[in-house]
Amino acid sequence: MSRMLPYLQYLPAFEAAARLGSVRQAADELNLSPSAVSLQLKKLGDATGIALFRKSGRNVALTQEGRDFSQAIAISLGQIDTATRASRRTMGGDQPVSLSVSLPTALGIAWLTAAVIGFAEAQGVSRLSIDEAMTATEVDWTRNDIAIVYDNPPFTGKHWQGLSEVRLSAVCAPTLLPRLDLRNRDRKLSAVTLLHEDDGGEWAKWSVAARIGLEGNTHVRVNSVAQAIASAVQGRGVALVSDVLTRNYLNEGRLIQPFATTINAARDYYIVCPVERANEPVLRALTERLIEQMRPGRDPNA
Repeated sequence: MSRMLPYLQYLPAFEAAARLGSVRQAADELNLSPSAVSLQLKKLGDATGIALFRKSGRNVALTQEGRDFSQAIAISLGQIDTATRASRRTMGGDQPVSLSVSLPTALGIAWLTAAVIGFAEAQGVSRLSIDEAMTATEVDWTRNDIAIVYDNPPFTGKHWQGLSEVRLSAVCAPTLLPRLDLRNRDRKLSAVTLLHEDDGGEWAKWSVAARIGLEGNTHVRVNSVAQAIASAVQGRGVALVSDVLTRNYLNEGRLIQPFATTINAARDYYIVCPVERANEPVLRALTERLIEQMRPGRDPNA
């Protein structure tokens, strides 16, 4: 009889907070916000019925019950890791190692596909499959080991880790700059095409933040942000996208950011995999590699 524990996805947050004695430090280690870690700890406490922590100044401390639970979890995670390593060793050195990864289309085109291929080559993965999906529910988990998604947690039955927050800025080709009339005191972005993949809501938010009117513009809605970026590079309009997707074009001078204003996107990038596979060495190594490449100031193509 299958017995899926409903709180497995909250254990990484619990283990980190218990070990570090701090929700904020646990959040930093897991690349999550402190509020997200706090919510996971609350859900874990509710699911288990155990008062796991008590406040200790700005930090948290385990209760006696929480300490007992922590020790049991540490033993269980260690046993799982040992079993995983043993299973991989019994595969035999001659058997090809396979890896299936799902990526958002635009991020894959920008740099992530190349990064995953480079990782597979370095790890000796001889059979690599790359799929496409935007959100965690769109991922075909029957054929993918791990996914990078543009989405918001929680992801039921999955382990997740933040890869990058998403800040949106307006970008266009340099040839479009003379049409923007940046010296206009009326602060209107007129006579240009606005490219977007949503219903225009992100552009409306950006307009308020930038204090720039959008009256009289042509709006073009595309199926994916990759199409918006390609159209902007070709000088067909202004796109509102993350520099995670456009940094290569910006570095090459094929796109520019004519305005300093940025806004938070509705979702962020996360690395997601089944809970029971979170400690598999290859998946952990890929997660660590991608997080390292997303550090501020780091060229993800390096």
